[in-house]
Amino acid sequence: MAKVIEASDPHAAWATMSVQTLTRIFLYGLLVGIVSVALYLGLERFVFEPILCRENLGLTRCETKDEIAAGTAIVLGSLMGLFLLVRERVYRPILAVLGVMVAIWGIFTLVGALPVYLAAVVATLIFGLTYVLFSWLVQPTSLLVSLVAVIVMAALARIAIG
Repeated sequence: MAKVIEASDPHAAWATMSVQTLTRIFLYGLLVGIVSVALYLGLERFVFEPILCRENLGLTRCETKDEIAAGTAIVLGSLMGLFLLVRERVYRPILAVLGVMVAIWGIFTLVGALPVYLAAVVATLIFGLTYVLFSWLVQPTSLLVSLVAVIVMAALARIAIG
């Protein structure tokens, strides 16, 4: 008697992700958000403010300390996020992390008007959601479809952030 084996289509249009994988990616995104917020606050207060805001330097350099600290925190946090997405075996993790970085580049400026604890919670949740979104967007087997989806979503996020 012949045994029938059902094979999955290797040329499927979209790779599937389980709910468990999406949950772990969301938790990894939250972790990256917490680390990025902590890095932003630490770098801004203890590194860039003492260096850029000395009395003998111009005030224009001191005004940019927030942007420099935010950019540095997002880049360092994204390196950790890349490691975690590779560990989770996300398809095209570099594309996902680049999409997240572009999409949330101005997040600390956006939440800067909120109290520190609320800003940290909002930024952390946004990190978690964007990691899930971009990890899901890079799942199509076609690189072109993934690239276009990431570019469009990152552009929409940049427009929304301003």
